[in-house]
Amino acid sequence: MIGFMPIRSATRDALTRERLTDAGAHLAGLQVIGFRADWWDGQAHAPCLVVRGGRRSRLLRIVETGGECVIVPFARRTAERWLAARRRPRRAELSVPAQRRAEDVVVDASADVLRCVSSRCGALLPVDYEGDCPVCGG
Repeated sequence: MIGFMPIRSATRDALTRERLTDAGAHLAGLQVIGFRADWWDGQAHAPCLVVRGGRRSRLLRIVETGGECVIVPFARRTAERWLAARRRPRRAELSVPAQRRAEDVVVDASADVLRCVSSRCGALLPVDYEGDCPVCGG
């Protein structure tokens, strides 16, 4: 099994390089400069592809973080900061709607309400409302 390790890592690196290259394929004039299978970004070791491309043909790094390929500036400290900001824990968004206010009651005008009996008033009252209309007094 030990003899197969270089073949496995070479295949893994080739596939990783291809995935990172595909992530930057939209850059104008993309040139692949180099590939590092184990680049330290300040917090983790990750594969890194160094490319030149884009509108101004700048040096950029393409790295994978959180299962996504991200294009960051080539400068090491700037790239580290961008990646650290991406990894910073964020507030978990729950799909729980905000508490409704009392005046935000939703009604179906065809089934849940009746019009005021007065011909000059257009107030909608609940079906089981008893008493005078609160708008016109009718």
